[in-house]
Amino acid sequence: MTPRVRARSTALLAIGGLSAALLASLLAAPAAPATPAAGPAPGPAPLAGMVIALDPGHQLGNANPKFADEMAQTRFNGYETKACNTTGTETASGYAESTFNWRVARYLKVRLRQLGAKVKMTRDGNSYSKWGPCVWDRGKFGAKVGADLLVSIHADGAPGAGGGFFIFVPSVIDGWTDDIAGPSQRMGKRMLRAMADAGASVSAYMDPPLVVTPTLSTLNFSDVPAVLVELGNMRDPGDAARMTSRDGQKQYADWLLRGIRAALRR
Repeated sequence: MTPRVRARSTALLAIGGLSAALLASLLAAPAAPATPAAGPAPGPAPLAGMVIALDPGHQLGNANPKFADEMAQTRFNGYETKACNTTGTETASGYAESTFNWRVARYLKVRLRQLGAKVKMTRDGNSYSKWGPCVWDRGKFGAKVGADLLVSIHADGAPGAGGGFFIFVPSVIDGWTDDIAGPSQRMGKRMLRAMADAGASVSAYMDPPLVVTPTLSTLNFSDVPAVLVELGNMRDPGDAARMTSRDGQKQYADWLLRGIRAALRR
């Protein structure tokens, strides 16, 4: 082999060796992670931007003789004169309506916030050492907090006439409810249908179960759409059993959530 050929072969071997080493190092290096495909951007929460006022009806202390004067206050509601508040009803075993209303409202508040709503409550506790607030303050509360809807949570005390829920909405009273009666009635219809579709039993004794009334101060003093829901009959054994259990209270909250979502559908 001539010196020229030998030199050329040596150069090719060197280049080939370098290429092999470089290839080996590249193969040994970890591969760069693949860029994940961009998925669709998450949409807004279903109730984002909504403000909901929850009114857990009554208060344990309304029955406290210490607050008799406060309870005796009266005010005209556009239709008739009514007292500040009442004690509410109870089950045959003495479980208070105000406690049931409070616990359902607490469960409902958590669920509404999970869906993006802002939730405001007309009372901040359930205690024998507290009273009210009066029904006129409850009614005004929705406008005070800029609510899209005021939901007053109650339970009925009909004497053993069956169970099930029904809803009160305001009738038209000029100068009082003429601005909210229409929207309230539409939202009440949606709530009734959605709650029934979700499994809540419609009242067996209130016909029709959507009651348009001029008598309820909480509704008459409201300046935002308002509904008052009687979730069941505390004197009915079946309803009472559900109302006094934690799982039952959560079920009522779930039914109300379905109703509120339907009422506020965009």
